[in-house]
Amino acid sequence: MFTDLFLALLNKNNARGHPILSAMLYVFCPAATRWWQAGADPVLPFDPVWQSLQDLSSGGTLRDHLTHYGFDGVMEEVKEYIERVRTYRSQHPLIQASELTPQFTKPKIELPNRFGSQNAINNLGGDWRNLFIYVRAWAYLAHDWREGLNVDSTSGYILKNERVSLILPFTRLPVQFDTWIWRLQIGHVMETKIGLLVSNMEQDQLRFSLLGKCSPTGDQPWPNTPAIFALDRESGEAKVFDQTLPDRELERVVESLSNLARKGPHHPLNALRQPSTCKKCGYQNQCFKRNIISPFALKDL
Repeated sequence: MFTDLFLALLNKNNARGHPILSAMLYVFCPAATRWWQAGADPVLPFDPVWQSLQDLSSGGTLRDHLTHYGFDGVMEEVKEYIERVRTYRSQHPLIQASELTPQFTKPKIELPNRFGSQNAINNLGGDWRNLFIYVRAWAYLAHDWREGLNVDSTSGYILKNERVSLILPFTRLPVQFDTWIWRLQIGHVMETKIGLLVSNMEQDQLRFSLLGKCSPTGDQPWPNTPAIFALDRESGEAKVFDQTLPDRELERVVESLSNLARKGPHHPLNALRQPSTCKKCGYQNQCFKRNIISPFALKDL
């Protein structure tokens, strides 16, 4: 999911048609770019991993937050799932995220309990499977990423969702962009690490390169140049950004992509190439009606 991108599109402090956002959205999907530039706001897709990190970083226990959502009646199922994953991981220590293998019995909530927890399920995006994605992110993924980032659990560190500024020399205004930041206190030195959520360890070169040149939104500069990491939302891997787009080319690439975003073509590439992405897109209602791609999205084909 591109939760960070859609949050930036919905941020009223970001100018519609900003070259950086236009370029990032055009890389995601040209058809979505057309909707945004036409004045349509996206509907933020529910992201259980993002929400879990948001709650984890805000304080309170997992039980506290699940109770807040209304999952009091299925707390035993949640506890059982956490224990089963812990046991299975200990039995298969050489397999990354072994609970994702076909041999691991997938968690479930019996139908009567689903009916009894419908309001709670609606609070987590309307899909009961989001509950276990949320729980797994809290109980395991966050710790897997921390280890991959070489963050010692005994040292002082803070995980926060922060807005940073993205700016290039040819743009007049910065873009405010939400991202995940670990701040570590190492002796008298504060170290900063930035994590971007990805799937299958695919590193979006444009998004990562722009974050590599970001700055804090306040007046204080970074205490150190932040390292940029890809955080896999399935496997729990954390790897440092492998940059293939040279910094000297970044401004030219953004300018070229923003021109394409403005002039077109605006092909619905995700619908044609990877339709599963459309289900997690903030513009799926505009592009689809009764499972038919709208003529607006196909007009340039």
